[in-house]
Amino acid sequence: MTAAHLSFRAMSTEVGITVVDGDEGSLHWAQERVAELERRWSRFLPDSEINRLNRAGGEPVEVSHDTVVAVRAACAAWVHTEGCFDPTVHDSLLRLGYDDSIDVVRDARREPVQPMVGAPGCAGVVYDEAAGVVQFPAGVHFDLGGIGKGLAADVTASGLIERGASGALVNIGGDVRVIGKPANGIVWRVDIEDPRTERTLITVDLLDGGVATSTTLRRRWRLAERAVHHIVVPSDGAPTESPVVGASVVAGTAAWADALSKVPFVAPDRIDLLAPSSAVVMRSDGSTSLIGPADRFGPIAA
Repeated sequence: MTAAHLSFRAMSTEVGITVVDGDEGSLHWAQERVAELERRWSRFLPDSEINRLNRAGGEPVEVSHDTVVAVRAACAAWVHTEGCFDPTVHDSLLRLGYDDSIDVVRDARREPVQPMVGAPGCAGVVYDEAAGVVQFPAGVHFDLGGIGKGLAADVTASGLIERGASGALVNIGGDVRVIGKPANGIVWRVDIEDPRTERTLITVDLLDGGVATSTTLRRRWRLAERAVHHIVVPSDGAPTESPVVGASVVAGTAAWADALSKVPFVAPDRIDLLAPSSAVVMRSDGSTSLIGPADRFGPIAA
């Protein structure tokens, strides 16, 4: 058994890929696959399929199978989380000044735009997988954001297996998917970093599944005189103000884990929405709690 690794930057974040028993071109294929999905899904690329949909003014648009799958996944997550995860926060983020990649926005100072706007939600979004057509209602604009990174990790990991690898790990900015034979021959071990300390907080052992971490401490920028972040309350479009500053979720896929990771920020009392997944929730007062089956986790670091 041999394992090979590749690191690069895509989707405005760091990407790490490990492939077990892959052929010579597996890692390069994976890098191009991530780049392809970014070209289709990024709201920061004018010609992406998501931006074509956002500009369509309510008309149906022919898109790739990848994009139909992404829209379907985002809508399903919106339904399951009762709107705590909402891909239609696009306009709310623009009003907060998140109008370019975080690498650009972080170094700029934005002026507030009033009033803030809530997200319209996914009701009325139409997708036809067979025809390759998606239709957003007029006034609805998508930002796939984190769920796009998670889904890209899922798609790329599965693609590596289809290409003959016996195992794969794909990490896109903290959204991790593992599948197949682990690199150590025993189990995939995923370290969860505490955004409060930038040290490993806890370790997850998986054979097949996804882990995703969301935090309000990383993607931050200045809006007039205050610091703001990218996790917003869909109902009013404002950045969350709960004590939760980080949440990591273990689920069947990285996309699902990423969508669920927004719940503790938006609705800290709705832990029922996380079932049957597991989560680690980190708060600004230094406290940490586990939600769901705890046997997926190692001990919390002191």
